[in-house]
Amino acid sequence: MIKNLIFIFCVILVYTDTALSQNSKTDNSTIKKDINLVFSEYSFHNTKTEDALATAQVLANHIKKLKKIKNNFNVKLANNDKDLIENHNADFDLMLITTEQYLRLKQILPLEPYCINYTDGTYGYIYHLIVNKNDNINDISQLKGETIYIQAHSEKQASSFWLNKLLKDANQQSKEKYFGKISIDSKATNVLLPVFFKKAKACIVTNSSLNLIQELNPGIKNQIKILHTSAPIVLGITCLNSNKTGTEEYNILKEVLPSLHENEYGRQLLDMFNAEKLILFKEEY
Repeated sequence: MIKNLIFIFCVILVYTDTALSQNSKTDNSTIKKDINLVFSEYSFHNTKTEDALATAQVLANHIKKLKKIKNNFNVKLANNDKDLIENHNADFDLMLITTEQYLRLKQILPLEPYCINYTDGTYGYIYHLIVNKNDNINDISQLKGETIYIQAHSEKQASSFWLNKLLKDANQQSKEKYFGKISIDSKATNVLLPVFFKKAKACIVTNSSLNLIQELNPGIKNQIKILHTSAPIVLGITCLNSNKTGTEEYNILKEVLPSLHENEYGRQLLDMFNAEKLILFKEEY
């Protein structure tokens, strides 16, 4: 009798433990995972980082409400490549990084390039090399030893690469050896105004930044001259996590991103990147 009771008690324990385990699994499966949006600090080339992050969070909260999404959105900032690799390798759902970062990290992180910006009727951004009309500069060879301002977050970005290409095509040295002083600044007004006020001989700014500054200060147009204009250059790529293909979080982002420009909050975020909308990435870009 005692043996039978012990056997029945053991069976009850095993059944209870199994049931609890199954319930735990069921509960865990119904928990909605957070959607993590990671922005590289270098992707903000003409706006305050904190403003863009705040706007991204407002947009995420709006999408959550509009689409009746139960997942919470987390907006995160990554300071550099090391931060992206060590702290956001597995948990990201969306990652906005520069083109240079994508090329460096695509073999390390599960990056699926999905969207790029569309601005001024074309993909990517267009750069201008600008001088003051009154300086009578007609060729890049006249800028040797002079001061140039470049719109960028760092020297290792597209604007600098394009400048070096211009110098190479003109049979000149690299920018570090060619110019007397190089100043890097992400704010377009800090780059263009020194040329306007003749504090520098040349500058490089994006076409969208130039148009905005000229809207605010129409007189600038009469004082500057565009020496060279680049072909469209992709500065940043919005990537999804290729390890999460087909998940609910992946599908939500894939649906929302191409239609950001149709939403008031989405347009506010796009405006901060001087973008009209996002278009699907193609390898030929």
